[in-house]
Parts: sequence; structure tokens; C-alpha cells
Amino acid sequence: MIIRSWRKFRALFRWSKLKQLARAPLRGGIQAVLAAWREHRRAALPNDVTHTFLAKSYPGSRTRRYLVHVPRGNPGRRPRPLVLVLHGCRQDHRDIEQITGFNQLADRQGFLVAYPFITSYRGLRNRNCWGWWFDREIHAGAGEVEDLWQIVEEIGLHYPVDPLRIHVCGLSSGAGMAVAMMVAHADKIASGAAVAGVPYAEKAEAVRHELNRKPRNRPVASIVAAMRAEMGDAARAVPIQIVHSKHDDKVDIKSAQVLRDSWGHCFDIDTRYAVRKYDGHEGSTGWEHRLYRNTSGESVIETLFLDGPGHGWYGGDPGDYSFPDAPDIKRFIWKFFETHPLQ
Repeated sequence: MIIRSWRKFRALFRWSKLKQLARAPLRGGIQAVLAAWREHRRAALPNDVTHTFLAKSYPGSRTRRYLVHVPRGNPGRRPRPLVLVLHGCRQDHRDIEQITGFNQLADRQGFLVAYPFITSYRGLRNRNCWGWWFDREIHAGAGEVEDLWQIVEEIGLHYPVDPLRIHVCGLSSGAGMAVAMMVAHADKIASGAAVAGVPYAEKAEAVRHELNRKPRNRPVASIVAAMRAEMGDAARAVPIQIVHSKHDDKVDIKSAQVLRDSWGHCFDIDTRYAVRKYDGHEGSTGWEHRLYRNTSGESVIETLFLDGPGHGWYGGDPGDYSFPDAPDIKRFIWKFFETHPLQ
């Protein structure tokens, strides 16, 4: 026991490196030693843990990787909120982790963050897209939407997750799959957010690309029928925040409006008139925040529409599909999650 403890102690402090720094000129030497100690201590106490989810026996399940960020400090065994963050097309779990900045917020607020990676997939699609337009991927008990819920269950075996505070958000195709999770697992997801996403059971024609210059959305009535059929007796109005740029060149703002209205029609919420309106401007991007309440006075639907430059994540850190010079949307999203636990 003493030998093992001594080895851990030596690994933590990396004596050879510290001795080398200590022999450096006095000016700045102490600061260098302290900086090295802090760096190696962080390395010895990692906050990101990579896991592998093994494919299950239900249809369409696949082996996938996912990353869990544990808030810094000693979280103990107190149940923590969990935020599932889904990457977009042409991204992976590390990319979305980098640009959103959720880890830093999690360290301050004390919640867990998980970043699933689609890892492998079938069907014609751009690289690493979640299959929100494939019927086989968006129903409970099969495909990607069930794998994601099973990953949540698996995280709960390793970390203290509060079952009333499980939230999901995503970017682009990840937003489409986040919406699918909110419908397919409505009785378990506390609340969610879709950034540059699409409605439930939408068709691929809703997205603009080289072969589709004029995006077309399904009628709201068709989307509502699909939502109700999927939820069945477990129907519940999962609170949703919809974040979208008015100048999105891949997923038109119309998709956000149809998502808002389909949620409203499905759960009898009037989305013609917002009960509260906020407007602002940060960096080079203006924004408008709207709240829509149910008959009990609860804000079940919120929209954050941006006058931003294109398709991506707003107000985070630099990277692909990121627009840092904008309002920090993760703060809007986390505030929404904080005030919308599972009832």
C-alpha cells in the first residue's frame, strides 16, 4: 500500500521535471515550477473519459464511442444533471466539445456533459450525419435514437446522474436527432434544445444542398401525426428551445418555424403570439428571444433567432461551424435546462 501511494505521489509531481525547472534561473523559476505542478496535476486527474458503447440486440444498434466530461473538483456521489450534446455532419464528438464550450460551463455549474460520436452508420449521408430523416433511426427501441438513450443509461451506471435532469441538445443533424430523442423518449428527457435543426420525422428535402436548392418542409399536420404516433400513451410536452440563424444557408429558418409550430399544435400551445419577448445584440449578431406558454403558464417552447452569418454554433469557441462573435447560446440553453427539470 505504501509503495503504491509513493508511486502515485511521484507520478503526480513528476520530480525529474520539477528538478530541471528548479535549476533554471531564479527569475520566473518558481512560477515555472508551480505551473508545471498544476499542469501535471490536471493530467493526473483527467476530466474527460472516453467510453465504448457496445451494440445491443435490437434492430439497428451499433458500437459507438462517447466522451463524458466530469466537472472539476470533487463531485462526490451527489446526483448531477446530465447534458447530452450531439455533433453535426462532418464533425465528431471532439469537434462539438471544442466549439460549444460546455465543459467550462459544466465546471462552474457542476453538471455532467456527454458527447456521443455516431462512429459508424449506414445509408447515403454526408460524413458523420445522424440519420434524422431515416425512419429506422427515430423510433424508441431501435436505431440511433435508442442507442443514444442506452448510452444515457450506461452513463448512469458510471456516474451519479439525476434522473430528473437529463437534457439533450445538438447542432444540425445532431439537433434533428435531439428532437427525435425528445419525441421517442418524451417521458424521460427533461428538456432539450435544437440548434440549426429540423422537426421530427422531417424529410431530407428540408435541407439545402447541391442537388436541392429549394428546401421543402413537411406540413405541420403530418409532423404532429408522426409525433403523436411515436409518443403514444407516454405523450408529454418536452420543453424545447429552438436556436436558429435567419441566414442559415443549409437549414432554412423555415425549419425552425415549422418545428416551433408542430410542437405548439401537438401540445395545444399558441405559437402565433409570444407571451414574452427579448431582443439584444452581442458582437456582430443580433438576436430575438421568444417564450410560448401552455395553459398552466409554463414556458414549454422558446425560440432564439439570430441575425447571424450562417449554419453553425453561435457564441462558442473557434472551430469549424462556429461563430464566436455572437451571443453565447450555451448560456441560454443551460438557463433553459436549469428551469425545466422533468416534472
